[in-house]
Amino acid sequence: MNIVEIDQQEKVIIRELIKNPKISDNQISKNTKVPVKTVNRKRKILEKRGIINYFTCLNNGIDGTGRFTAKQQYIITFKYGITRSSIIEKIGKEMPRLIELKHIADCSVGDKDGHAIIAMTIESRVESDIIEVFNAEILPKLKRLLGEDAVIKTDVLTFNSHFIIMHNYMPLINMRNGKIKEEWSDDLVFVD
Repeated sequence: MNIVEIDQQEKVIIRELIKNPKISDNQISKNTKVPVKTVNRKRKILEKRGIINYFTCLNNGIDGTGRFTAKQQYIITFKYGITRSSIIEKIGKEMPRLIELKHIADCSVGDKDGHAIIAMTIESRVESDIIEVFNAEILPKLKRLLGEDAVIKTDVLTFNSHFIIMHNYMPLINMRNGKIKEEWSDDLVFVD
């Protein structure tokens, strides 16, 4: 894997976007003294190279919509012989049903002690529903795609709230009105 070098102008542009994803190129230019045409050109290059991405984070938790007040992370361990790439390939070929996406807040593939794993955060209205979602919807699909005996262990952790998201966002500390607080120091915004 090659490390992509980010120049100083790109770093200040990215820092502004981290602080406020809705910021205009004109405002970035004003804040950073980088010419607006340079901001526009570099931003497009960063987007095209996949270095910056945009998405909306909908807070369905108790301090948001209140739709999902319970959250658990399932760490699903697979038997030897099932690889991370086979998990991604088989699950990626079959589009998840809407009901599964509704409850899956995030999902990552990794490894532990020589086994491939999936770490999946499942949300629901009440904690007791999460085990039903997992056993009735998610686990049967994993078994169908990867084999009836594919899953050898499941660990479950209960979470109450996100503390840090994507290096920079601390909803309980430095966020206000959908962006990082104005008074939050630029030195505390990680870009590298």
